[in-house]
Amino acid sequence: MRIPPETIRSLVGLHAQRVGKTSSVSSSSATSSVARSSTSGSLQLSDEATMLNTLKAGVKAMPDVDASRVQQVRDEISSGSFTVNPNQVAEGLVLELGGA
Repeated sequence: MRIPPETIRSLVGLHAQRVGKTSSVSSSSATSSVARSSTSGSLQLSDEATMLNTLKAGVKAMPDVDASRVQQVRDEISSGSFTVNPNQVAEGLVLELGGA
């Protein structure tokens, strides 16, 4: 399943609002770490781990299929107005298969 970049930005923005930060997160800093407090016996998640949990919950809440897009394509096919852009298909295949 591919997650659109705007969805990721939206979820990161939501997380930033929740933790009171506005800085962007790079993929290299998105590793989770855990700190244990020896005096209270509690467990604290780092900001990165908390953000990853927020992103995970957001992705789980997303539908597997965009029903409105499916209906739009069905309507276009039925009306004969659906067109395929071969360049866009080729670019998508190259990206999906790990090419340049």
